[in-house]
Amino acid sequence: MAHGLARHRYLLVALTAALALVAFAAYELVTAPRISAVTPSSGAYTRDSTVKVSVRIPGLDHLREVEMTIDGAPVSGIARDGDTVTLSTGPLAEGSHMVRFTGTSSNVFSRHVSKTWRFIVDTVAPPLTVTTPAFARVATSSPLVVGGETEAGAAVSVARGSASATTTAGPDGRFSVPLETSDGSQRLRVVSTDAAGNATDLGTMLIVDAHPPELSVGELRPTLRTNAPLLRVTASDPVKVPQVTVRVDGEAVLRRPAPHPIKVRLESLTDGEHTITVVAVDSGRNVSTNEQTVLVDTTEKLGDATLTAGARGKDVRELQRKLRKAGFWHRKTTGVLDPATVRAVKRFETHMAMEPDGVVGPRVVGALSGRIVVDLAECRLYLYKDGKLVKTYSVAVGQPAYPTPTGDYYIASMIMNPTWIPPDSPWAKGLEPIPPGPGNPVGTRWIGTSAPGVGIHGTPSDYSIGTHASHGCIRMHMWDVEDLFARVVVGMPVHIQF
Repeated sequence: MAHGLARHRYLLVALTAALALVAFAAYELVTAPRISAVTPSSGAYTRDSTVKVSVRIPGLDHLREVEMTIDGAPVSGIARDGDTVTLSTGPLAEGSHMVRFTGTSSNVFSRHVSKTWRFIVDTVAPPLTVTTPAFARVATSSPLVVGGETEAGAAVSVARGSASATTTAGPDGRFSVPLETSDGSQRLRVVSTDAAGNATDLGTMLIVDAHPPELSVGELRPTLRTNAPLLRVTASDPVKVPQVTVRVDGEAVLRRPAPHPIKVRLESLTDGEHTITVVAVDSGRNVSTNEQTVLVDTTEKLGDATLTAGARGKDVRELQRKLRKAGFWHRKTTGVLDPATVRAVKRFETHMAMEPDGVVGPRVVGALSGRIVVDLAECRLYLYKDGKLVKTYSVAVGQPAYPTPTGDYYIASMIMNPTWIPPDSPWAKGLEPIPPGPGNPVGTRWIGTSAPGVGIHGTPSDYSIGTHASHGCIRMHMWDVEDLFARVVVGMPVHIQF
């Protein structure tokens, strides 16, 4: 029994010792000094050259022989405050700095405590250059793209009023930031902030014109009964007054700034189809365009208006009939100046030694209406219609000193009861104009030709008819020139031969 009691006491002592050991180990483990945080943190940036370095160490009371170095050099002035060791450095140079903290204790689990880390001192604001948009020019992109160069990895923000956008500069320091913006004068602010919090701020006024101007053009009627319609145009832009150009069939008829609504009179449109184009251009070279096609049809009588492609009506039917009589039209009479009719007109123009433009003006109508032949040797004028001689007149022509020119011409003007204007010639020097009436040298009618200064006219000197007596013009009896005047039209060919 005594042996059993001794064994029991031994086990009790052993258990007590074991429990004491466990309690001791637990205490040592709980109170073991350890580093839980450092300031500045590892890899952190600071924009102050004087840095407060701190190390938080739960169990700091158990440490002794605490030491701290910066860039390998021991430092003094270490202070303890609770679980924190602090050190205020002197001014540090720009760049990376290494901190090492060491301490010893009697703790069985943490006899040595140490930590090494780095932080970076950066007190210099990052460089910042904005390359786009060019501030001296009008910005035309939408959204506005702001680009430039700064410190690698810097945060870049771009703001315009309440709108803003951010990005991070790349490894080469370049950045590009899209920013939604409206047209007009804008104050733009660009800020680059580096990892240490240093910032560079650039601000400037910028003109943005990224959107086309507003353009409103009054719609013309599809078919116009006038050759001078009025076009109403309004163009506006928040940046600058737009430049407005109005074109008719590709030819500019107006080009000017339009600060207010404008009215454009499209003068002298030929009968036919026309394309009216209005273009507004703003300071950013943004373009707004309006285009419409109209048909001008002012008359049904051939010769009253110039006809171009697309014209239609009785006047075009008459044109096609005359082309058929002249041998240049072999299709049905449609009344439409279509491409086939235009080609027929061009063939006729080429035949008559005219410029083949396909435009049915006075010369084409006149050439289709008839032809005048003046024979200087015979002193006679012959009038042809549809290739047939319909009238012969006696005339007076130029005297040897002032001969009538030969060649192919056309009737350029027709005047009833003209005023005689002295020509620029030695024989008329000192003479004054003579109004219509008795004694007027050109009588009651003037049919001017394309030959300079040469016309077909009446004369009070009936005795000269049939002779070479004029100063180059072609004289006729009054009754004959009035008869001829009623039979011819402007544009009719005039052939003068000897």
